[in-house]
Amino acid sequence: MARYIQRIALVGKERWIGWEIDGVGTEIPGLTLADDIPDEELRARGVKEFRPMSFESFLGLGAIVATDPPTDRLLDEDVEFRLDALQVGLERIRSRGQTDVPRAVLANVFGADAHVEHPRVQARLRDWAQVGAVEVVGGEDCYLRIKGRLA
Repeated sequence: MARYIQRIALVGKERWIGWEIDGVGTEIPGLTLADDIPDEELRARGVKEFRPMSFESFLGLGAIVATDPPTDRLLDEDVEFRLDALQVGLERIRSRGQTDVPRAVLANVFGADAHVEHPRVQARLRDWAQVGAVEVVGGEDCYLRIKGRLA
């Protein structure tokens, strides 16, 4: 579990919100890793608690907190980070007994629907399919069908 703070400006006022996210522990654009920030400094910013955020909600947050508009190209390190995040997300989905993953979930992870077709994304999906972990269905309601463990 990692703690993050997020600055939100509403109606001309600044407010800080604390989040606790399971499965993450690195720097995230739009959020500040708060694990090493002293409690006094957090209280001075108005952070009194850290609300839990599910990993699935965190995946969707990426597109919301991005400071730059989506581009036609993802950086290599972005693709790798997002593929790792997708793998964790798929394992969590599988652990809940769900198997069908809509295309919208992948689009959320990669920041845009077009990025689902990125060559490295498609290569990883083929790798997972080859070992029997997923079936690439390709539909809107079911783009991937989880068939087994990914790791």
